Amino acid sequence: MKFSHVLMISGILLASISLTCAAKGGKVYTWTDSKGVIHYGEHPPKDVQAKLVKTRTGHSEPTPAPTANTPATPQPAATAGTGSLKDPDRCTKAQENLDILNSGAPIKMKNEKGESILMSEEEKDKQKNLFQLIVNQAC
Repeated sequence: MKFSHVLMISGILLASISLTCAAKGGKVYTWTDSKGVIHYGEHPPKDVQAKLVKTRTGHSEPTPAPTANTPATPQPAATAGTGSLKDPDRCTKAQENLDILNSGAPIKMKNEKGESILMSEEEKDKQKNLFQLIVNQAC
């Protein structure tokens, strides 16, 4: 097989992987194996240095990924007297969750039966207040 054919097939494969993962809202990683072959996938091997590939959905505004993990109810920070409450990672995550909640997009969450349901406006408001409290404490 000619190199140009291999290159063309690799390009088509890369485009289809990117489009599929972008539609899912998943992350795509790229890495090079010991033979110099470039790979793409959602889960890179643990023993190699992988880079996150920035995928685009085609929307003008960022769309939130499926919210199986967001917004899970975070635990409020401990009460005063336990040291500094500033936590950059927690601050960033709370700000991201606030952005998602303020985007106006429908947000799915799991109910007690494990079924995906849309979050009510009341629940969104409750989560916004909680994440704002965390931002005030952690940032």
